Amino acid sequence: MGLTEDDVQNVAVALGYTIAKAELDDYTQLLNKARQNFEAVSAMDDYQPTPDLTLTSRANIHFPTNSTNSLNAWAWRCECTHTTPPSTTLKHKTLCLKDNIALAQIPCLLGTTSFTDWTPQIDATVVTRILEAGGTIAGKSVCENLSRGAVSVTASTGPVHNPYAHGYSAGGSSSGTGALVGVGEVDMGLGCDQGGSIRIPAAMCGVYGLKATTGLVPYTGIASLDASVDFVGPMARTVRDLAVLLEVVAGADGLDDRQGAGCPLRGEVPRYAEVLEEGKERGVKGMRIGVLREGIASPDLDEEVKRKFLAAAKEFKRLGAVVEEVSVLMHEKAKVIYTVMSKMGNHMGMQGKATGRRQLMMTDLLQKKNLPYSQDALEKMSVFSREGLLAGEMGWAEYPYVYPKAVNLSRKLRDCYDEALGKYDVLIMPTTLRPASPLPDVGADPLTHIAAGKGLTDNTSAFNASGHPALAMPIGFVPSKADPTIRLPTSMQIVGRFWEESKVLKVAYAWEKAIDWKQF
Repeated sequence: MGLTEDDVQNVAVALGYTIAKAELDDYTQLLNKARQNFEAVSAMDDYQPTPDLTLTSRANIHFPTNSTNSLNAWAWRCECTHTTPPSTTLKHKTLCLKDNIALAQIPCLLGTTSFTDWTPQIDATVVTRILEAGGTIAGKSVCENLSRGAVSVTASTGPVHNPYAHGYSAGGSSSGTGALVGVGEVDMGLGCDQGGSIRIPAAMCGVYGLKATTGLVPYTGIASLDASVDFVGPMARTVRDLAVLLEVVAGADGLDDRQGAGCPLRGEVPRYAEVLEEGKERGVKGMRIGVLREGIASPDLDEEVKRKFLAAAKEFKRLGAVVEEVSVLMHEKAKVIYTVMSKMGNHMGMQGKATGRRQLMMTDLLQKKNLPYSQDALEKMSVFSREGLLAGEMGWAEYPYVYPKAVNLSRKLRDCYDEALGKYDVLIMPTTLRPASPLPDVGADPLTHIAAGKGLTDNTSAFNASGHPALAMPIGFVPSKADPTIRLPTSMQIVGRFWEESKVLKVAYAWEKAIDWKQF
């Protein structure tokens, strides 16, 4: 049945327009023609890549039991391998994947019950590359509710616990990967980062985590928050393992349209692990390392974290580097710029309205969401997701020009960091302003949940906006504010120039080889 004149007038009213009566019949005919196009495409078969499951088997698929999930960090268990992998780079290595990464035939929870029963039929590009490198995927690791939130309390499967202190946050939103890598249940894993969600769990759980340059690692086949701030990357207990996994997953895939100028083709990806070995004798000798003044200036910075960071930075001098303080004033505005990009961009994506892309679109996920959201679906989201939707709705209604301005300012932010990186090989700062804290109650009020994330994204989100590579590395333990007898990991963030992941890794490797972080 076609649209009536009343239907068409309702469409117009939604835009704030009333169609003149003399033109109403014309527009009714035009919109009925448009509807035929929508119906025609709706009836077509989708066009999705199909993994060869005869080569990449999926076995032992099951939901984890409490007895085998002590940190509550597993979302789903399985054993996925390649029968004849063309490479042995990851042979004998076990990995977990953040549970927003598509792995065909394995249910994907996305940390939520706002929709259920989504089982992807595709493999993300990074999955294909891991399996082809001989890695064993041991399962999906918990991600926070719809991948929003830096505290590991929002997933529908329950809180994820810190490997160093039960009842404390493992960070987020890649909470499960941080916890599983940190406790040693897998050798390495993949997280996704939209404001710090690789680096924050890495910092909380005492592991290494890398958000690479924009586009270096394809995001194809991964549930998105917003294309401008989405990243996927490696997490591991050693710098070398981090480098090996980065080498496996990096490089253009021909599908992710963020992979622009400078992104290497697969055959051109640097041999990151070999670069580390070749340069290990020289280390950081002669390098110039800039301590970002604004990164340690916040009144929210924990004094013990600051003390540990400055001591760790001083070690680079002992290793032969020049270490100086440097100022990037725009860093003080970076989180605000990122917040506008993230909330307004994610608002459109969450409602299935993200456009302008030429990539693999996850149509089955959108269909499962049954948009627009119902009251019930919204109530099953976390405070962070609901607040983001509400803030985005307000932003687009009252400040529609602010999003494009924030995008422009993100380029200014990049230029400001680039100016500093023209004088220094890398910039360093604390990854987070404080260590892990006790988990808030799942049913706590919105302000309590938001307050639990204070000081976590101040230094991380800037580089989602600017696009620079940023690595989190453990540098020792600090006492918990809630209980000084509990000691928790703290972390340094190393930021480099676009496409200079090798140098960022070299800096971390030099520190790691010289110092046992657990004894520092």
